[in-house]
Amino acid sequence: MRAMGTPDIITAGGFDLAVYRAGPDVAEADKPPVVLMHGFPEIAYSWRAQMGALAAAGYPVFAPDMPGFGASSAPKGRENYTMEKLTAAMAGMLDHYGIERAVFVSHDWGALVMWQLPFYQGERVLGLAGLNVPLLPHYPMDPMDMFRARFGDKMYIVRFQTEGACEPLLERDMAATFRYFLRKPDENTARPTDIPFAEKSLDLIGHLEKGESAWGGSPLMSDADIQVYVDAYAKNGFTAPLNYYRNMSANWQDQKRFLDGEGNLPKVTVPCLMITAELDRACPPEIAVAMPDMVDDYEQIDLMGCGHWSQQERPDEVNEALLDWMGRHF
Repeated sequence: MRAMGTPDIITAGGFDLAVYRAGPDVAEADKPPVVLMHGFPEIAYSWRAQMGALAAAGYPVFAPDMPGFGASSAPKGRENYTMEKLTAAMAGMLDHYGIERAVFVSHDWGALVMWQLPFYQGERVLGLAGLNVPLLPHYPMDPMDMFRARFGDKMYIVRFQTEGACEPLLERDMAATFRYFLRKPDENTARPTDIPFAEKSLDLIGHLEKGESAWGGSPLMSDADIQVYVDAYAKNGFTAPLNYYRNMSANWQDQKRFLDGEGNLPKVTVPCLMITAELDRACPPEIAVAMPDMVDDYEQIDLMGCGHWSQQERPDEVNEALLDWMGRHF
């Protein structure tokens, strides 16, 4: 992949993972390994700016195409993409490289998986840094019922639940799909809290179909960078990535095994950093409000005027925040 080199192809947790590497070998480094976990609809390429900065600072860096994405394998069946199996794949990657514990940095769906590592694979975690998506309390009801009640049947996560319903729309013109999703806000972008509730349908598929003149904002990346995503998704399409969403109810049920008698998750005891983005409509900063009570050692940085794709939209600020936090803790 351009600017990322050739990935290792390893077996981890039942997947063949494409893992991009940078920095010194683990055995020769005096700093801990860092694992970068991307979200939807992305690939490891979204961390290209962070890989260079972390490697230059002496960290061994590992950026996988997450299971089902990019050059990694994409076994059929939503049952292959449960939280238990995704966290096991991250642990299996550490096993392959002889790593006992690592610092994990994540964004979007990578963050949803990462924040569950303390519960599923706690002995492998040295520290956690999440972008845009925080550690969330256990939902009081099935998340699909909650999303339908709050946002309606056209909300994108609800629409993603039926296999085959959205894939043709997303795959019809993948360059357009990535131009739609991977956008940054402009001067006309409203804060999420300023948008009337009646307008918060989050019908991203319907918005995609309206065409670029209706999308707002501006492209995040060049056409050449967009083509990297198109080429990566040509291998497996969107079904496996959408299966992450299709397991949200099953993951909610499975998470109950970790709850205490009052329905709370155990406190996370490793150092945690949360980076929010003011103009992230899908994941506004307000959703991180519970984190200080869920984490013993917590820090938060708010990126003002930034949209959802923080590590690509504000790479220098994200790199500075990560290096400062890691330098003080590890």
